[in-house]
Amino acid sequence: MKNKGIIKVSAFILALIMMLAASSCGKKDIPEEDTHKADKELETSSLDINLEDMEPEFVNPLTGLASSKDISDRRPLAIMLNNIYQALPQVGIREADVLFECLAEGGITRLMGVFADYDELGIIGSVRSARPYYIDFAQMFDAIYCHAGGSEDAYGEMASRGIDHIDGVRGDPLGVYYRDQVRMQTMSFEHTLMTTGEGLIKTVEYCNFRTTLRDSHSYPWELAAFGQKAEIGSDETTHIYLPVSNYQTVDYYYDDETAEYLRFQYNGEKHIDGETGEQLSFKNVIILFCDTWVYDDYGRLKVTTTGEGSGYLASEGRYAKITWTRDSREGDLTIKNSLTGEKIIVNRGKTMINVCPLAVESQVVFEK
Repeated sequence: MKNKGIIKVSAFILALIMMLAASSCGKKDIPEEDTHKADKELETSSLDINLEDMEPEFVNPLTGLASSKDISDRRPLAIMLNNIYQALPQVGIREADVLFECLAEGGITRLMGVFADYDELGIIGSVRSARPYYIDFAQMFDAIYCHAGGSEDAYGEMASRGIDHIDGVRGDPLGVYYRDQVRMQTMSFEHTLMTTGEGLIKTVEYCNFRTTLRDSHSYPWELAAFGQKAEIGSDETTHIYLPVSNYQTVDYYYDDETAEYLRFQYNGEKHIDGETGEQLSFKNVIILFCDTWVYDDYGRLKVTTTGEGSGYLASEGRYAKITWTRDSREGDLTIKNSLTGEKIIVNRGKTMINVCPLAVESQVVFEK
């Protein structure tokens, strides 16, 4: 965890230690009047050490926050999560370092949590099925993809593209997915499948998946230096309104105390983690606009994840226009500031990424 606050160390105490050391070495005693003079002078000064400015030994590469071990080159897990209203609340979602939201069929959305620091990840769910564009989102972070079932197109792509994945329906070799009995009493069967970080780690080892990032991998953004804020832009926003579909609306409200955006969905309801009741909040909110269309009789969607597009970045109460580019479906995502053309610098903390249809761009509202 990141240390907070400022430690003040009295310089007088340091001076006193030096005096005692000098005395013990047989040096001449310091006159009492000089000691009092030094006392007054040294009491007026102190050594300020701001721990927030000091980079810890290990950091989470997705959030830039302190980690207990070196995970700088670790492949993250990308876990598909249910977000239909009847399946709320999710469990363990607060632990995601990066959280994606994108449309699925019928105006509902699915979520995908990306976890770099997952050693202490507990129960998480409910886990839902794969879609081809979510496979692409996971590949943006070179992640191991965790899901429960999927469309036939998704299965075909995972096979043809050699995607490392852990499937709770057609491939769970260690049985790490399970039905939550409490949820079974109040929810439909498809909203009850859960897993654990411990189980997924064991499965990764059992399947002998590659656990380090590919050599060419780069993240979509740069991280602000410790103790510094990223320069986002001059436009202020304390409220972001995002009408994702007729079924799902999202609001982000800026909290001055935490300097993060609190997430609300479904017409103003707090988006919480069911395990703790904690409301989801994010240091950075990214909105990406992608061409989206229905392609079959089931209402399934195709989402363009390559080429280029536009979007927004909001952080620390400000927002700016951005552009995104991606050369291939196996390639990295790059996000740049529209004005400077440079890769964006985000503030250290969790990031929310909303992937929205092009038509939503004109409907997004930023309020001071």
